[in-house]
Amino acid sequence: MWFEGLNKNEDFLKREFNNRNFSILLYYLSTVCKEDDIFDKLISPFYHTELSDDYLKYLLSFPNGLKVTQESEAAEQILDGNVMIYINGLLISVGMKDFKSRAIMESTEENVLQGPKDGLSENINVSINLIRSRYKRESLRTESHSAGSKSKIKLMLIYDAQIADKPALHELKEKLSNIQVDLIQSAGQLQKNIIRSTFNIFPLFMTTERPDRVVKNLSEGKIVVLIEGSSWALIGPATFFDFFESMDDPVQMPLIGQFLVFIRYVALLITLVLPALYIAIISYSPDLLKIQFALLVAGSRMSVPFPSYVEIMFMLIMTEFLIEASIRLPKTVSSTATTVGGLILGQAATEAGLVAEVMIIVISAVAISNFVIPVNSMHQAIRVIRYPLIIMASLLGTIGVVIGLLALIAYLCNLRSLGRPYMKLL
Repeated sequence: MWFEGLNKNEDFLKREFNNRNFSILLYYLSTVCKEDDIFDKLISPFYHTELSDDYLKYLLSFPNGLKVTQESEAAEQILDGNVMIYINGLLISVGMKDFKSRAIMESTEENVLQGPKDGLSENINVSINLIRSRYKRESLRTESHSAGSKSKIKLMLIYDAQIADKPALHELKEKLSNIQVDLIQSAGQLQKNIIRSTFNIFPLFMTTERPDRVVKNLSEGKIVVLIEGSSWALIGPATFFDFFESMDDPVQMPLIGQFLVFIRYVALLITLVLPALYIAIISYSPDLLKIQFALLVAGSRMSVPFPSYVEIMFMLIMTEFLIEASIRLPKTVSSTATTVGGLILGQAATEAGLVAEVMIIVISAVAISNFVIPVNSMHQAIRVIRYPLIIMASLLGTIGVVIGLLALIAYLCNLRSLGRPYMKLL
């Protein structure tokens, strides 16, 4: 009996149709297929066809019409939204998928002041349409793949055949074919399974929901992976410096664009190094400060009963709590709750003498600087990596900060994205 596994589902339909000359059987999932199209394109023409061979030729004339010989393959076709038609001892698959997705919406995670506002869609075909409308070259290639032994999620590789990095493309295809997981539903999951490194912190692929960023990277010879059901694309090979470019930069005048990029690198240094430097200077090397500023800091910390590293760790963790709360809370209350919570926490902590006033300034600068980085996956990595620097500063002072930064640079230089150096400038 055909499709024994699917027969137990209420939405799996087996329908038989007869006309005067021949009969057919239709197998499909009513919740996945568009039944109006099934009637208009399959059932209605059946009753107007006299010969079974003519109807068979009609079915094979569909762009996605094909003969299926194995039951396992037929079941996969049905799960993918196709209708299986049994005729003349043959099984023919015809695509009738009814994919429910939102309309093309504005990109919400990568905001720009100028430039296009549309974002990629959960529907791969819609996303490819948005990309092709901006990148009109015959050399643009699309290749279909799948991932997930259970989900069989559809992936689409997109690249420019003339300028794409061929070794990187070969490595990516090999990594995709070696993925051994049951379920993949997002670009982040796919990236994690491609990298397969437990201790990697920094993103080795760019994730974006902006078609213009996809097109920009395609023009640079990079490879894009679209995932069915996700509005985020994966781009590789990526470099560390790619994550500090905003799609507003090419729109600005050259000097202004360069200034904005410079500001982002300054923000990176502040959010990464400032907490560790605060501990190193306050606890180990106060003589590095001017005497007036050193006395000011010492006076503000007179009532603080904790060492500087406990003080800064407490405030950083509270800041992490506020950031997570702003993400998880409903949008109607998240901004109010986190703003009020931050103000109350900072004021109460200073009035109670748990932290110094200077500490509030340091934490505020660190938090603001972190969100200047335009790509979310990178500023999440920076949030994590500053804690080892804080530990090094609390143990060894200024020397610990220097050692930590050198170790971080060596680690970044050792990273590879699809075989390409992560710290490559051009």
